Amino acid sequence: MLFDIKKVKENKIRSRESRSANFLLKRVFSDMEKRILELTIAWEYGLIEGCRRNDLKELSKNDKITISEFEHFSTENKSIDLYANLMQMHWSNDPYSDFSKKVKLLKPKGQFLCCLFGAETLNELRDSFSKAEIELFGVTSPRISPLPEIRDVGNLAAKVGLNNTVVDRDIIKVKYKRILDLFLDLKKMGETNAILGRRKGLTTMKFIHMVEKFYFENFSDTKLEAGVPSISATFELIFLYGKK
Repeated sequence: MLFDIKKVKENKIRSRESRSANFLLKRVFSDMEKRILELTIAWEYGLIEGCRRNDLKELSKNDKITISEFEHFSTENKSIDLYANLMQMHWSNDPYSDFSKKVKLLKPKGQFLCCLFGAETLNELRDSFSKAEIELFGVTSPRISPLPEIRDVGNLAAKVGLNNTVVDRDIIKVKYKRILDLFLDLKKMGETNAILGRRKGLTTMKFIHMVEKFYFENFSDTKLEAGVPSISATFELIFLYGKK
C-alpha cells in the first residue's frame, strides 16, 4: 500500500469548492467533457467519476449519465456504455485491479476514458524537496507521489482488455512568484501529500525557505515579468481512451 486513501478523500472533500474554481482542474474538466461530447460512437448510459455535476456544464444536463465525486457503487451501473474517470487514478494503490474493475462495468464495445497526472508533474518541486531534505536532514522522505509514465498507462490499458486505445498528454507550465502560492494551488486541488510514508510532523518555515531557495536556483524563469523573478511548475496530464 502506497497511498492513504482516507487522507486522499479528506483532501478532496476539504477542497470541494476550491477544486471547482481551480484553473487547472477547470481546464481538465472542460477538455474531458469536450472529448466525451465528440465521441462518434453512440452511447446511452454513462458513469463519470472524479467531479461534481456543476463541473460539467453540458453532460450534467443528461439524466442518463451518473456523475459522482467519488467511486460510485450503485448496482444500476453494472452495465454501461461509457465510463470516464477524472483525476482519481493516479491515487490508486492497485492500478491493474482498479482499471479492471471499471472496464468490467462496460458493455461490449463500451467506451473508457480517463485523465490523470503523469510522471513529469511537479518534477521541479520533487527535486527541490530532495535537495532541501539532504541539506537539512541528511535523508529524503516521500513528499511527491510517484506518477506513471505515459507508456505505463498505455501498457496498463492493454492488460485490462481495452482495445483501440489512444493515449496522449498535455504539458502545462504554471508560473509562481512564491513557492507558497504553488502549495496553495495544490491544496485547492486536493492534491497534497497522501503517501503513507510521508513525514507527519509540522513543516517548518526554515524547511520551506530552503526548498524555495533550491527551486529558484534551479528552476527560475530566465525572462522576468516587471523585474520580478518567478518559478515554473510542470503539470503533465495524461488522457486515455479505449474500447472494451
